[in-house]
Amino acid sequence: MELKRPIVIGNVAGAMEDCPHAMFRQISDGKVDAITGDWLSELNIAWNAIRKHDDPTKGYEVGFLEQLEDCIDIIAAQKIKLVTNAGALNTPECAKKVKEICQKHNLGHLKVAYIEGDDISDIVVNREKQDQLGGIVHLDHPERTLEGWGNDPLCGVAYFGGWGIVKALKEGADLVICGRVTDASPVIALAAWWHNWSYDDWNQLAGALIAGHLIECGPYITGANFSGVRPHLEGMVDLAFPIAEIAHDGTTIITKNPKHPGFVDELNVRAQFLYEIQGTQYINPDVLADIQNVRIENTSEKDRVKISGALGSPPPPTTKAITVSIGGYQAEATFYMNGLDIDAKERFMRQQIEHAFKDTRFTDLSIERYGSSASDPSNQALGTVSVRVLVKAKNKEDINEEVFRKHIYALRMQFYAGYHMSLDFRTMIPRMFMELFPGLISYEKLPHRVVFDDRVIEVEHHGITASALGKRPSYETANKADLTTFGFTNRVPLGAIAHARSGDKGDNCNVGFFVRSAEEYRWLQSYLTVERIKALLGEDYRDSVSVERCEFPKIWAVHFRFLDFLGGGAASSTRIDMLGKGVAEYLRSKFVDVPAKFLGNPISLS
Repeated sequence: MELKRPIVIGNVAGAMEDCPHAMFRQISDGKVDAITGDWLSELNIAWNAIRKHDDPTKGYEVGFLEQLEDCIDIIAAQKIKLVTNAGALNTPECAKKVKEICQKHNLGHLKVAYIEGDDISDIVVNREKQDQLGGIVHLDHPERTLEGWGNDPLCGVAYFGGWGIVKALKEGADLVICGRVTDASPVIALAAWWHNWSYDDWNQLAGALIAGHLIECGPYITGANFSGVRPHLEGMVDLAFPIAEIAHDGTTIITKNPKHPGFVDELNVRAQFLYEIQGTQYINPDVLADIQNVRIENTSEKDRVKISGALGSPPPPTTKAITVSIGGYQAEATFYMNGLDIDAKERFMRQQIEHAFKDTRFTDLSIERYGSSASDPSNQALGTVSVRVLVKAKNKEDINEEVFRKHIYALRMQFYAGYHMSLDFRTMIPRMFMELFPGLISYEKLPHRVVFDDRVIEVEHHGITASALGKRPSYETANKADLTTFGFTNRVPLGAIAHARSGDKGDNCNVGFFVRSAEEYRWLQSYLTVERIKALLGEDYRDSVSVERCEFPKIWAVHFRFLDFLGGGAASSTRIDMLGKGVAEYLRSKFVDVPAKFLGNPISLS
């Protein structure tokens, strides 16, 4: 059989409400076979739950539909396939809106399908249905179950794989609307459909999984959120969205349209590879990918990076499931301090707030200072820090205006020298927040359907699975070097020689560090031990946080996972950096003893 050329898949969204012209630019300025976008995250699963709670016709991503309205004529003319997860918590309604757009543009011949089964709201609220599936256990703590969570579930989603999408494409669908498929599933499915892969083409599927993982966050791989952006700053506006060219064997070229600003090289691709992973095993409902020896290599052509080396095997019988409940209500106020004696000013303020709220029914009172003031600042802003006061309560009446805003605003005449605060009182009005239970559910037993206008197609699970992974391996390096052999050291930020990327998964944060040479890597893997990373976290480390460590030798990277680190996760965390995006940059700023011979060309010393 003659092998098809690589499929060219363009990403057009990396998050909810992403760049509004990304889809138009991707399809009008170049040639792609298909487009995908990642409109979902754990955070906006919770936000869409709130929207759907307030209005049952909502719960999908409106930003996707706004982009589609501008692009549907080009999509039809160029016969581009589109797969999206923008259906979120209301996929049928989103698909209905897509059909209305097609009709409006006289494109009723386009076939629209949607994927059904990922919405498990009827299961998470029904103990009997949970038992039929073997229950729902916590993703990281198997001793915890949904039944023992203590919250009343509002809704739930299971993370689906790509074979329903493949079936839809094989049945002639032009646009496939999904809900909570995994971030990489649209890319896996398009590659499997294009190359006619079987469900047991494990290595090919693993390669497509990594391709999907790399392009899912849009400009994150074309220069954004990259610690090495400084040499590339000229012209870095309106960044390109990435393109994956996936070959028949699963190897991939990551690139971008040459007309669009940004860059793709092996360093920023390494950064995105390390983003939000959970170790050397990447679990997906369609394939388990061993990614420890993935290679990321520049090619001879600019902005073209080759990805290879992922090894696939059968997935476990379960998939990730997120259950959402109403966590309660929260309100906040922001104060500012500047000048001298900041510590004393913060203590003065803190003790007054704690006294004022000592008899409330708050479930959480968080008073956190952010930033540091410059010595002898050249303007007042450089000498100013902020203090965020955030409170939570189960019931709205326990945090209403009489309880929070009135009392905290009344304290202002008793506060520290130079008191000033944000006068946006809207933040002091209690607003609902959601709590998430990340779990595992039997994937084989969940219904999986493709819905067209005139028919519903059942997608049967192939039944080939491996046993559950259990606890992920964590280890120190097997090649530890004597640090004194690297010679004299200078006390500089770790980021002088190491890039890093961090992100979130539920309540967990991951951080991957990588360097530029084999010798630097020998130092990095010897220096960055579990105990060292705990010390670098400083006061942010708590005994309740578990730290896991692994290595990626082909890309000179050391990776850590911090379990139970984010204060409950994105939807309910009291942290400003609730998604852990800044943890890597915080750690890169910590001063360590770096061998002087590595500092001839530092990444950053400012």
